[in-house]
Amino acid sequence: MNLVEMSRDLMYQQTQLNKAPAWRLTELAILKGKELAQKYQEDERLILTSLYLAHTVFSPIWAGEIQQNHTNLSAEFSQKYLDEWQVPRKEQKIILNSIQAHHDKVKAETKIAEIVKNAECFKFVTVEGALIYLHEWGRRQVEYEQARQKVLQKMEQKRKLLTLDECVKEAEENCQDIRKIFGEKI
Repeated sequence: MNLVEMSRDLMYQQTQLNKAPAWRLTELAILKGKELAQKYQEDERLILTSLYLAHTVFSPIWAGEIQQNHTNLSAEFSQKYLDEWQVPRKEQKIILNSIQAHHDKVKAETKIAEIVKNAECFKFVTVEGALIYLHEWGRRQVEYEQARQKVLQKMEQKRKLLTLDECVKEAEENCQDIRKIFGEKI
């Protein structure tokens, strides 16, 4: 079994255990990660592994302690698996930095980490991602207006973290569509 598959399987198990994040959001980040890996000719294996492991420790509780610290908690959790899977230290360092840096609390040390951050954030600035996220709030029985506001807040938060020009440009267009769908004045 390869590193990406092991990371995917671990993330899937953790998603079931944690009841979050929505698996389809993870898949959106993976698709964007593949696209950016090809564009920038960076190691797709490390990007996808990082994206899968970025939310291995997570919680459905909005702005809760776990959610606030999931970047470090997920990196710590993933470290033991990276050791167990005998991932070389140099690659582990890249993966762990990518996990920790995807919210900008830690500096991205490589182009791979920057790609991971952009792919991870990008899922919330797509119409599909916004609708998936809205559905997640509905599943949690959050009133529509509150869920709508959370979707728009997350969109703005993630839009501001994008750094790759093509992601910024595409997000601006997508965010206009999302605002229209959610009845925001433009």
